[in-house]
Amino acid sequence: MSESEITEILCFPGSRKNYAVDFSCVVEISYDFKISKIPCMPPDFEGVCSYKGAMIPVIRIEEAQETDEGNQSRVIVVIVKHRKYFLGIRLSREPYIISYTDAEKITNPLGVAASERWKEKGLYRFRDKLFSVIDVEKTLEGMVFYP
Repeated sequence: MSESEITEILCFPGSRKNYAVDFSCVVEISYDFKISKIPCMPPDFEGVCSYKGAMIPVIRIEEAQETDEGNQSRVIVVIVKHRKYFLGIRLSREPYIISYTDAEKITNPLGVAASERWKEKGLYRFRDKLFSVIDVEKTLEGMVFYP
């Protein structure tokens, strides 16, 4: 699917930053997923979960203390896919969908990336919030280790 055909993004509101992904990359939004912790991993690595028989990594959208505040009863994981690779994104708040036509693309004057982990596709404003749209393809490619 070409970028011009993508019409909606799934937004992840956070306590300090807001993120989003093209809705065409979203495979599933799951609630109350069982995530298994793995020791000695990077701080944003939540763990792994079983998704349709495969173990997939789960990364936090925000830092651990922010994720756990006020949302301890519900685990929300968005499963995204690029080619044969899956990734779970642990959210701190309920996601929602908006249309690209309802959002205004913002030029990032400083060229600042969203974070080291998330590769940014663009910065958009919707109402009074800014959303960093994650480039799922580049983010997943940056996580895959080739022998």
